[in-house]
Amino acid sequence: MKLFKKGSSGREVKDIQNRLVTAGFLDRGCEEIAEEIFGPLTDSAVRAFQQQRGLIADGIVGPATWRSLVEASRTLGSRFLYRREPPFRGDDVAELQVRLNALGFYSGKEDGIFGGDTTLAVEQFQRNLGLPPDVIVGTKTVEALLRLSRVTRPSSVASIRESEKGLPSGGIPGRRIMVDAGHGFPPDPGQVGPSGLKESEVAERVAENLTRILLEQHQAVVIPSRRPGEGISEEERASRANEQEVELVLSIHLNASQDPKARGSSSFYFARGNYRSPYGYRLANHLQDELVERLGVPDCRAHGTAFPLLRETRMPVVIVEPAFITNPEEEELLADDSFIERIAAAIAEAARKYFEGTRSRAEG
Repeated sequence: MKLFKKGSSGREVKDIQNRLVTAGFLDRGCEEIAEEIFGPLTDSAVRAFQQQRGLIADGIVGPATWRSLVEASRTLGSRFLYRREPPFRGDDVAELQVRLNALGFYSGKEDGIFGGDTTLAVEQFQRNLGLPPDVIVGTKTVEALLRLSRVTRPSSVASIRESEKGLPSGGIPGRRIMVDAGHGFPPDPGQVGPSGLKESEVAERVAENLTRILLEQHQAVVIPSRRPGEGISEEERASRANEQEVELVLSIHLNASQDPKARGSSSFYFARGNYRSPYGYRLANHLQDELVERLGVPDCRAHGTAFPLLRETRMPVVIVEPAFITNPEEEELLADDSFIERIAAAIAEAARKYFEGTRSRAEG
């Protein structure tokens, strides 16, 4: 599709702006909407939207940002939902899942994808309410959901159900782990440090060392998400993980900030609404413990979010950012092979603890 950015104009820009208004990122009275101009206010709104959705915050509306805008403009009841291929996606599906989980009907992780667990939960809800079990989320089903949700405390049965299944145990040997080096150049180098170090280059070095440790020291089965230098989308990474039926994805990135003094390690796991992945939460906190202790960097904590890679995958995924490439001191460390080795060792140890069933410190 055509790319839209600051300076663009026309009906397509107004459509983008209206979707930003619906998503709560742009004021309906903004003059740029009436003029159909992609100006500074629209640019700021797009960047804020991209940041929240885990997209590259470059202010450019391309295919990925457009898909997310379309998803964000969906509200429960705005269309009929049912099981199909490809599945329905959008915030309306996520709201459906949130409400079903809150009512005790397990609809899977609240990822905004109408899959098998959601289908079963809709059928059970309809039967329980005496509605025709056609698994079509139409007017009557939505009305019943909204009516019951008014007297239900916000919660999610999904995290409880998944914890009851049992988190991984038994050790790491033989486990299928995907190692994902973030970005990829060309065309996507990721963030670039003050002296020119590229995030994608560092991610590949960490991935190479991590793969070696997992294979040689832990006898795991390692599947790379991409070849060195290959550039693939978040959706393609998720698709490859699902096709390979891996048990875990370790995605390696670096943090960045406009403040050159920002430093430290952070990790991200899937969370949305009232749902938090118990698997991702445990692993992300193991990662933080290991990285902070081995690297001697500040703890920027584990965060629950709904980045595309976390949302689109059927297995636990954690995105790890061991340092800020925009911090001159940490960029210098990232150019050092021994520091890269320590990062890889920390990630491998966290994965080992995860597969052995060890509780993280954050879990008590």
